[in-house]
Amino acid sequence: MRSKKSSVIFSWALVVICMAVIFGFSHQTAGDSQSLSDRFAFLLNLPFGSFIVRKGAHFLEFAGLAALIFNALFRSFGQFRPVLSLALTAVYAASDEFHQLFVDGRACRLFDWFVDCAGAASAIIFLYLIIIIFKSIKRRRLR
Repeated sequence: MRSKKSSVIFSWALVVICMAVIFGFSHQTAGDSQSLSDRFAFLLNLPFGSFIVRKGAHFLEFAGLAALIFNALFRSFGQFRPVLSLALTAVYAASDEFHQLFVDGRACRLFDWFVDCAGAASAIIFLYLIIIIFKSIKRRRLR
């Protein structure tokens, strides 16, 4: 019992840490954020510049958050809740975009919210497919 409780607490702690990291990135001024994206694009020698890096970061941040929420909900309730995972991630993504209204040079963009939600949906679909595959393999072994 204690192990399950620890697992639940740890899982939700990871969710909160991920949210804090996302908040930190979103709290950067437009100039700081652009500079970080430009350096990342340069380090990876990406020909398409920082726009794709920035949208890719949105996608991956929220894919990671959705995966962590998906796991935390499973640990908490003992069953998979993909729709709730997506909904919670989408709500946080909306709050993140709203938060950027108050950061120098940043804006609340519907397109970014869609990218965030696409990342979340992709992660949840990927995890759900892996679960289906593993359950199928497990059933075959039991026959």
